[in-house]
Order: sequence, then structure tokens, then C-alpha cells
Amino acid sequence: TNKGAFLYVEIYEFIKQSITEGSLKYGEKLPSKRSLASHLAVSVNTVDAAYGQLVAEGYLEAIPKRGYFVCQIDTYLLKQKDQIQEESIRTATAETIKIDFSPNAIDQRIFPYEAFRKIFKSTFNEYDSNLLNKPDIQGELELRKALVELLYRSRGVRCTEEQIIIGSGTDHLLQILGLLWGRNKSVVLENPVYLKAYNIFEKMGNPVISIDIDEKGIQIEPMQAYSDVAVYVTPSHQFPLGMSMPIDRRIRLLNFANQEAETYIIEDDYDSEFRYNEKPLPSLQSIDNNGKVIYIGTFSKSIAPSFRISYMVLPVELLKAYREIADAISSPVSSLEQKMIGAFISSGIFEKHVNKMRKVYKGKRILLMNALKKWGKRVKITGENAGHHLLVQLDNGLTEEDMYRRALARDVRVYPVSPYFIHGVPENYKSMVLLGYGSLTDEQIYSGIGILKEAWEL
Repeated sequence: TNKGAFLYVEIYEFIKQSITEGSLKYGEKLPSKRSLASHLAVSVNTVDAAYGQLVAEGYLEAIPKRGYFVCQIDTYLLKQKDQIQEESIRTATAETIKIDFSPNAIDQRIFPYEAFRKIFKSTFNEYDSNLLNKPDIQGELELRKALVELLYRSRGVRCTEEQIIIGSGTDHLLQILGLLWGRNKSVVLENPVYLKAYNIFEKMGNPVISIDIDEKGIQIEPMQAYSDVAVYVTPSHQFPLGMSMPIDRRIRLLNFANQEAETYIIEDDYDSEFRYNEKPLPSLQSIDNNGKVIYIGTFSKSIAPSFRISYMVLPVELLKAYREIADAISSPVSSLEQKMIGAFISSGIFEKHVNKMRKVYKGKRILLMNALKKWGKRVKITGENAGHHLLVQLDNGLTEEDMYRRALARDVRVYPVSPYFIHGVPENYKSMVLLGYGSLTDEQIYSGIGILKEAWEL
């Protein structure tokens, strides 16, 4: 049986290749099944299986009482396939980066693999009748209940499980908000901004208004010209510049939202868990008494980017509008993953893991800062004592592009700040790049900084 199956595949592949390469032309008749079987010394059933597959895929046409004929194949599709293969090869061979200062990476070496193995074993339960069913539109109840307690303890967020919606990343949740509001809702974005947020709202057709930030975050005065808007901010750790919004600016932002019934604030609580000298700042939602803040968070940094699980806390006033569009939305996150994360939180292991990660990343940050400080006054280091990256600015005449290309030529990747600015980079942020350290070892940090010093002629 195995031999026959192997022969059938060989015959199928040979004829298919002959057709795609042009050896067998359109309209050409193939030998009969019996004739080809006799010629190849195989069974008729083997040839029949090969011909049947070729007919099913559209390479051959079976005409009753006449035989099998080659179908016409669109040559453009064949060329496209070759181009895709060549592009894949080029991409694979071009990837030579040795040290990647990515601001989005985590240290996989400290991931709690053993804890997750145990949680998976207990969660993947054949007696759970809901495990293989389609997930609840808002997300698994166990996870939402766990989040209610976690968010209150760690971020001061006040909500019920009914207000929480589980999504697959911040991008997905912003798309839900776009559906909820429609295209007429103007969105105010801090500048610079999380680039995907800008792209999502723009592509969904929402008018986008960019407001420059200062040392306290997004400025309030320029927003006074707009009404009934959604304001997207990262107050706990502004991305990419790293400052935190102080309490006076937060209150002014809330007061701005309170002026109009349909004005809301989208609080993206990016990197909020990782402050190294002080406790994490309370969320903006925690001081909102008028239901104006939509709170968004993810597990990309606190657990891993591969867990595409995010969460959004909607004000009670928006729940009715959400439920009106909920039938058009389905949860893209599997029930199993949601149950696992819920169990991870409820067991207390999650918070222990975050505390451990905070200590590890603090050590890496100190190491990176000390290495950079040896460059003296030729470099300016900015970004608060939080998050997974620092900003490095040179005053030796090199542009941001020079910095990026010189590093890349030595197989080191740094991250320009310019893509995050909506309308060009202000003078005081030129010649600046992001250096992330989350995934790097101490040796890689030392080595990378040594390579950059040489590349940037410091």
C-alpha cells in the first residue's frame, strides 16, 4: 500500500511539472490509464489515483469515451509562484542581524514554562463542555473575572466583568471602537504616537488630529478647538518618548472630556507594569468618575507577544452601543488560551512573574545606561525610568539615518524615532534612535554598545 501511494505521488508530480513547465501543451491527450500503467509497470489503480488528483486540481480534463486532456493554465499564476519563492529565499538569506535592540522584545529565558505546562494540563480538560465551543463574544468569563481583581489591585481600575472585552492585541480593540463609533468620529492622537493606532484609525476613515506632546504629555489647549472626539493617549509611559503624564495634566484631560457628552479618552496603558524606581502609577481610569475613559491593556510584555490577548474596559455608557454591534464581531482568541491566562492570573503566578521580570529588566536598564554614560557628553539619554527601551541622541553630526545604516552594516539593529512622528521630526528629536534591551543578555548589551560606539565614531 505504501509503495502504491508513493508511486501515485510520483506520477502526479511528474505530470503536473510537465504541464506547468510547458512540456505537455494545452489540449494534448495523455495515455490511457491502462496504457500508462502497462508502460510504468504499476497498477491501473495507481494511475487512476494520479489522474484523479490532477483532474480535481484542474490540470487535466476527463472527457467521457475520449480520455484525459491537458487544461489551459494561466501562466501569470505560475510566474507569481516563482516570484514568491525567490522573494522568500532573498528574505531568508538577508536576515543576518546579530544584536537587535528591539523595544518590543522580551527575555524568553525567564518565561515560566513549567507553570504554563501545569496550567495547560489542568485547563485542557476533556470534561469542560465549553472548551471546544466558540468563545463568548466578550471573552471567557473566568478571564474577565480574574482581570477585574488584577486591574483593581495593580492599576486601580474599577469595573465589572460585564465591562471587559477580550481582544487579540490593541489593534483589534481599536478596530472594535472604530466600528462602535463609525467613520464620523474624529480621533485625537498624541504626536509622536503608537504608529499602528494612527494607521488603524486613518484606514478606517476616521478624521485624525495630531497634537504635539510636551514634557507632561499631550497638550490640552490645542484640543479645545474640537468637540465630541476620542483622545488616544499613553499616560503611564508615553510611547515612544517615555514620559509619564503628571496628575495635573491628567485632571485637565479628564475635564476636557467632561465638557462634551460624546468625548472619550482611550487610555492605552502601555508598559505600565515596568517602573523601576517607584511603584506603577495609577491608571487614568482610576480617577475617572464620569465614565469617560476607555482602558486598554495587553499581555505582550508582561507574558509574551505570542499570546495575542488584550483587554478593554468600556464605560457603562458605551456598553449598549457595543452590544448593538456585537453580533458582527467574533472573538479571535481561542477559549483555551483565555482559560490559561485566567488561571495564570488567579493562581497568583502572574504577579510573581511580573515582579521577577521587573527586577531582571531593571538590571538590564542599569547596565545599558552605564555603558552609554561612558560616551560622555557626546550622547543624550532620555526616557523615564520605565519600560523596555531608552532613547539615544547624538550631537556629532550623524543623522538618524546615518545611525541606523551604520549600525545595520555591522549587523546591529537600532530603531529610528522618526516613524512615530506624524508630521516630521522636530529639531530637538533629530539624530535619535530607540535602544530596547528586553531580549538581550548582558554580553549582548556590552557587545552591541561597543559596536555602536565604533560605528558612530564616538
